[in-house]
Amino acid sequence: MLKLDFTIIRKFDELAEKAKKVNSSQQITDIAATVDSKKFQDWATSAMNLLQQVFGEGSAYYRSFQSIYAKIINITYKENFDNCRAIVQSARDEFEGGGLSEIRLFLDHAVLEYLAGRTADFLRRGENVTACILASVLLEQALQHLCNNKGIALGSVEEMNEALYLAKSYQVGTQQRIKDWCCMKEDFILGHGERYRTADVDEMLRGVQRFISKEIG
Repeated sequence: MLKLDFTIIRKFDELAEKAKKVNSSQQITDIAATVDSKKFQDWATSAMNLLQQVFGEGSAYYRSFQSIYAKIINITYKENFDNCRAIVQSARDEFEGGGLSEIRLFLDHAVLEYLAGRTADFLRRGENVTACILASVLLEQALQHLCNNKGIALGSVEEMNEALYLAKSYQVGTQQRIKDWCCMKEDFILGHGERYRTADVDEMLRGVQRFISKEIG
């Protein structure tokens, strides 16, 4: 492993320690559970910097984290912190698993299988938030692959889905399913994951895998 890899892993370790301090600041009232906002802000700033450095601002990890962070104003609810923490843990697992370097260089079946396998692992442990986010990463990589093949500009999942549909890469039914998956991920990020069962996330993963099998082969 390169020296840079050790440096990044050390930063993930430092984030994990900071996250423990944020978690230990939890306070429960009659209304909701919250964590110390200053400690969260310090941790979140470091987390976003690391996600930006390692994965880039266009990555699903960075955008998902930023989407939650941008909606937090004065009060930091424990649920929002837990979702942010799950994103960072998922990013770390991918980095340590070796998937990142391969994804940056090329997209092939080994990478897709790796991401699908990691998603399935989280599902088996009942970690639906992380599983849904990682399934979304798998979908994003597949859409980027299709866009590259067709000379379509890369963008968000929503933008690539629309562009691929307009380019007649697939039918409206597929376009709508991808929209539904995006809505599911957004619900999890916003803390509305109770709307979904583990079976729903499992069906999302299987649907993404069927999409890859059909569109990429």
